Amino acid sequence: MIINNKLSFNKKTALSIAITGVLASGNVAAQGAEGDTPTVNQDVEVIAVTGIRSSLRSSMLDKKASNVVTDGIKAEDLGKFPDLNVAESLQRITGVAIDRSGGEGQAVTIRGFGPQFNTVLVNGRQIATDSAGREFNFDVLAADQITGADIYKSNTATLQEGGIGGTVNVTTARPFDFGGLHVLGSVKGMYESLSEEVSPSASFLISNTFNDDKLGVLFAITNQQRKLQNNQILTAGWRGSQTISNPTDGVLFENAYIPRNWDQVVDEQDRERTNASLVLQYAPSDDITITVDGMISKFEVDSTVRDLASWFEPDRVGSATIDAETGTLLTFSQDVGLGAPSGDPASDFVSHTRNSRDVTNKAFGINVDWQVNESLKAKFDVSRSTAENDRAGNDRFNVVGIINSYSFDGTGSVPTVQHDGFDNGSLPDPSLARLHYNEIGNQFTDEDEITELKADFEYVPDKGPVDRINFGAYRQEREKSSFQIFGSQCQFCGYGTQAPLDEIDFEAYQASNYFPGLIDTFYTYDGDKMLDYLADQGFPVEPTLQNNRYTINEDITSLYMDFTLGFDLADMPVTVNMGARYSETDIEVEAIQSFISDVVPTSDATLFQNVFGPATNIQEGTSYSNLLPSFNVKLELQDNMILRFAAYDSITRPTMSQLSPATNFNEPRRQNLTASGGNPALKPFQSENWDISYEWYYNDANLFSFAVFSKEVDDFIVTLTGAETFEMSDRSGPDYACTTCTVQTDDELNGSSEIYTVSRPQNGESATVTGFEVGVTHMFENGFGFIANATVVNSDISVGDDTTQTFALEGLGDSQNLVLFYEQENWQARVAFNNREGFLRLVDNGFNGEPVNVETYGQWDISASYDINENFTVFAEGINITEEELVQTGRFANQIYSVEDNGSRYAFGIRGSF
Repeated sequence: MIINNKLSFNKKTALSIAITGVLASGNVAAQGAEGDTPTVNQDVEVIAVTGIRSSLRSSMLDKKASNVVTDGIKAEDLGKFPDLNVAESLQRITGVAIDRSGGEGQAVTIRGFGPQFNTVLVNGRQIATDSAGREFNFDVLAADQITGADIYKSNTATLQEGGIGGTVNVTTARPFDFGGLHVLGSVKGMYESLSEEVSPSASFLISNTFNDDKLGVLFAITNQQRKLQNNQILTAGWRGSQTISNPTDGVLFENAYIPRNWDQVVDEQDRERTNASLVLQYAPSDDITITVDGMISKFEVDSTVRDLASWFEPDRVGSATIDAETGTLLTFSQDVGLGAPSGDPASDFVSHTRNSRDVTNKAFGINVDWQVNESLKAKFDVSRSTAENDRAGNDRFNVVGIINSYSFDGTGSVPTVQHDGFDNGSLPDPSLARLHYNEIGNQFTDEDEITELKADFEYVPDKGPVDRINFGAYRQEREKSSFQIFGSQCQFCGYGTQAPLDEIDFEAYQASNYFPGLIDTFYTYDGDKMLDYLADQGFPVEPTLQNNRYTINEDITSLYMDFTLGFDLADMPVTVNMGARYSETDIEVEAIQSFISDVVPTSDATLFQNVFGPATNIQEGTSYSNLLPSFNVKLELQDNMILRFAAYDSITRPTMSQLSPATNFNEPRRQNLTASGGNPALKPFQSENWDISYEWYYNDANLFSFAVFSKEVDDFIVTLTGAETFEMSDRSGPDYACTTCTVQTDDELNGSSEIYTVSRPQNGESATVTGFEVGVTHMFENGFGFIANATVVNSDISVGDDTTQTFALEGLGDSQNLVLFYEQENWQARVAFNNREGFLRLVDNGFNGEPVNVETYGQWDISASYDINENFTVFAEGINITEEELVQTGRFANQIYSVEDNGSRYAFGIRGSF
């Protein structure tokens, strides 16, 4: 067991702070909700015990002392945060589930509410995010600089509004947390089972205090690298209500489901994450602490995707079988030579970089903590953060194909597509390869900037029924913008021109560790050289700034006040916290939009070309106000038993991308004119909530907890797909040249319009989420222990006034966790299992209105460490050691959307502390 004798606190708080270790934060989000910060006394020295057991005890003490329903995690020691990723540790908490990217935890779901419904703070401040919405991506934040995270599941007026699901506050280290000189560092190598590569990671932190501990400086830097391989098989969507036919046999099936396409993907990524932070603290007197801090995060993902793709058309099916109950095609072929209107099928070789990211986060803040007098404490905080994912115009997408027959078989556990001529590593003649489609761009650059100003006050009366009064003001100014730089080249669409094999390095490629039974050898090429070749031939793919960009300015002003009262009820201590938060939100939206003015054919019979009209400047705006009351009761039944009740209102504002009035028009495939857009008139989600929880802290550091909760949400926003008519201003009426094309036209308008299937968000539904949580943490005397918890949730969303039409809430699903651990003397070990049961990922896939579901996913992780001495520890970690695969389906279980395999990861390293 690690012994650390460098921390000093007064005797009154010595026990709780000792087991908290280095985790005190100078800027906690809900200080008023949790109680006073312990006072530092430099004259008393105590021994602090760190490790798994002490971090669990620390989290329990925080939970017990809080006036709200909360849970948390603490680092076992600084630089020793559990799991390789903060989000992966958060999923161990009851009621929390995560979404992953590249096998890494990325965003959190709390009590069934997805990432957009949860406010994420870092040291009490909201941080700008690189996503198009409001959700925070944890993968930009290195875990080595995190000291802990608290999840607030119920509200007080002191908490920043915006999180119906919950509020997550992540804390980082401060120099006054330590006192004196501290130097910490670690190095490790990470092995990826699919890529079979080892990548390095290193972190370093130095902290010191000077001038009798009145001045402190902390600097930390972390660099983490990964060479990962992500294997997938996937479709863009299942198309329903299709007539399955061919010119020879006529109609085979009516009203059937057929996948849009089927891709066998190998995504090879180089990931590098660099975080650096600098913190200065100054205490000119015992009553004032000034903290100045800055952080920068750089997260780069260089992705190269190689893809054997198949494009399916319902009018060229040679033979097929169908599931009569669901109308889903189980097997079918796409045959050359049928003479179908859509043309012959082709085995496509796709090369693209669309999965790349280039994210930069910056944050800077000043915090003043002032004990004005014995009764009044004041905190002032000013911060600014920015985020950018700079991908516009930087990504490419290339397609080369061979006219070829292939067949789909969805009867097994994993669907397969067999291409003619691909067998046991053999490939068709490369001279058959033909040029098809090329583009630059497609991805967007998203920029976010947040400025916050906060003034928080705490008044403690000398006497009376009120123990504490908290009040304050909050101001946030946020600007979110998005733009696209895009260019496409369809000069060679239709597979009419032989591919320049030598110029583009056309060669065979074999994927390592690919799905058993699937084709793992196919052709690939250099997509950048393809673009160079097109330019040399006089057909450059010129990306240009697109007229579908937007900027959203959102200003929030909030005022709050709450009261905390304490009294005894039949010798049982009672704490009541009640208050309200009032907020005003003003939104201004500006967009540049070019609408479709024509749809014209290309050389490929299946593909049309969008023609856009002149740019239009769109300006919209809205404003609303909310009064959010909260009421929390904490009843101490016994010294070790607590009963809680909470009732409160909360809101979640629409995501920034949902507010955009811009419309994005997809490339118009035959019988498939689609687009997506936002809605500036959206109102926020508004929820009425209540919680009841029981907590039993038995035998020193053991805990049993049980909670039930309900959230009734009005103005629920869902993305739905519907038909929208767009005027074709470039057309000349009924004599339009493309009368033989199969694009959808409106005869009543003499062919001067097209009907697009457009996905847009809208208010109107009401959702009710109910559930319960149960958890046990138990430590045995022999060093063993376990954590077990489960969350059960369910929901209904009523469509309009018709309560008989309901569908599930996105992201809602039951989850279970089991953690077994051992800690004795110099050894620590942990085995963790996280299971997230099947849930609805999307009500509308954005393609044709069909849902997307995620199947049950269970992951095993392990870790172990050995303390060589008081300064050095060696450790090993394993993530997803059983190499579980993530499976998504459509409306029915036999409509596989995707199967994703990220393999497992193993890390080995050494950590030092001085």
